[in-house]
Amino acid sequence: MNKKIIVSSFASLLFLSQAANAEIKIGKGSLTFNAGVSSQYIFRGIDQNKDAASPFVGADFTHPVGDFNLYLGAWTGAQDNVTGAGGQEIDYYAGITKSFGAATFDLGYIIMIYPGANVKSEKEVSEIYGKLTIAPDKQPYTFGLAYYADDTGGVKHSTLTTKTLDESYYEVNATYNFGPVQGLVSYGVFENDTNTTTVSLSKELAGIGFTLSYISAERDGSLSNLYKDKEYVTLSAKKVF
Repeated sequence: MNKKIIVSSFASLLFLSQAANAEIKIGKGSLTFNAGVSSQYIFRGIDQNKDAASPFVGADFTHPVGDFNLYLGAWTGAQDNVTGAGGQEIDYYAGITKSFGAATFDLGYIIMIYPGANVKSEKEVSEIYGKLTIAPDKQPYTFGLAYYADDTGGVKHSTLTTKTLDESYYEVNATYNFGPVQGLVSYGVFENDTNTTTVSLSKELAGIGFTLSYISAERDGSLSNLYKDKEYVTLSAKKVF
């Protein structure tokens, strides 16, 4: 873990927290920005940055379209899990949301790009996703479901004889507002790869959102004999401005 990166990134976030809100109104829509740092970048139970801190920045645009809400976004962060990717991941995503009483549906598409990846099939991964969140009015809890379907012909593995595996992802989650902190519990299945349990506590301080997470990742399927089960404790900070 690079402590200098963490300290520098936290200092930058504290500076940003003192700045005026930079939300930009565009017609009926709005554009916001975010920046932060994670002590480790764990994605679906897999370490994406070799136990190092991962700073990130992003931007999101939202706009009502009829009875729906349209959103577009971009995000980039430090990663070192794809050989030759240059230590960077860039994500682009778009989708629509619609609420029916306590239920909110979210349908979208995400493209994850790894510039400079040595293997052509690893340069870009795309997924179609759908999410459902149940948030009863005036209740301190929510329930959620999510499903991500691979749209790039499966994930390639140079260490396997089969080379390609279908690795769709599905998850169940729940949150509870304890007052001082917000709790989250989730269980996700990354097919033929990893089953992940996450328990998190979040708190906003000085305009910055802090999240402390315990992550238990169990290897499954064809990769279970190549990689060990792992546990992580991570701390992240994020500022939306």
